[in-house]
Amino acid sequence: MKQNLSKKRVTIYDIAKEVGVSPSLVSRVLSGNGSVSQKSRQKIEEAIEKYDYRPNAMARGLQKSKTGMIGFILPHIGNEYFSSVYYEFEKIASDHNYMVTLFNSKNDYGTEERILGVLEEARVEAIIYMGGQIDQLSPRPYHIDIIKRLDKNIPCILCCEQAERFECVGVHSDDQEGVKRLMKHLMDKGYRRMGILGGANSVISSKNRKDKLVEGATQSGIEVRKEWIIGDSYNELDGIKYMNKLLEEKCLPDVVCCINDHVAYGAQLAALDAGLKVPKDIAFTGFDGVGISELARPKITTVATDFGTLGKRIFETMIKRMNEEDCEVLNLVEPELIIKGSSK
Repeated sequence: MKQNLSKKRVTIYDIAKEVGVSPSLVSRVLSGNGSVSQKSRQKIEEAIEKYDYRPNAMARGLQKSKTGMIGFILPHIGNEYFSSVYYEFEKIASDHNYMVTLFNSKNDYGTEERILGVLEEARVEAIIYMGGQIDQLSPRPYHIDIIKRLDKNIPCILCCEQAERFECVGVHSDDQEGVKRLMKHLMDKGYRRMGILGGANSVISSKNRKDKLVEGATQSGIEVRKEWIIGDSYNELDGIKYMNKLLEEKCLPDVVCCINDHVAYGAQLAALDAGLKVPKDIAFTGFDGVGISELARPKITTVATDFGTLGKRIFETMIKRMNEEDCEVLNLVEPELIIKGSSK
């Protein structure tokens, strides 16, 4: 079914979808440059007229000049991890006289594609992209093609584990090293039964994190039962729900590794409400090192992201791409295990 485009701002991606051609073909019709078959040209022109599409005049005027603008896309402004990365990046970019425009995609793929169209028309100098479609285990081929094409003209820095799939450079925290440090801590403190809460398997970063936890536990001789792996989301209320479900089991793990600090906060709260003592009866760990891990009582042991270093590394990688310098395809930022009162 074709989208109703008349009620939203139309981009070249929308016109391309409507006609069933590539965005570059629409661009050639608009610019008058390059060869286009008469049949395709007629269909594209009809769609342009139907939706009264007009390329952004300011963008056309800026095509041969520097805008000093960076586009930053994240999936949820309320998630402390994403907002922390943005904050650190924006500080550095501002110090270097760049203006950063933040877009909240709300994890909606149609919104993400419209944002990409807006950023292309505005001729931003680079795009920083977090979460959403690029973090999906099976991203849509159409979205992959959009980013591949876009990166040829505008440097796209993807903060995800599969940037190479989009033929872009990637910068993210080294989860494998983080899990390794966490498992050593659990072994050293004598934990022998582990549960895992939260994180959708359709999101590659979450699936990889959970897989690495199970793999690390197996190698360390720590038991992980199928019924102890619960949940597919990321917030505090879900952490409470997942923990209450885990408490229905006759046999409980002695440590629960949560997909992030928000889930850990809710799960620990549910355990305390049930009368369990933390960490004596059951321990909790999280990931990311965001502020809520410090607000919990006891404070949560977490694999913390160095947001300052991550923001700086993203900026440095972006500058290299803008200057067409060689840079690593995948740039990993080392995390830190911060041990608090939620574990022994």
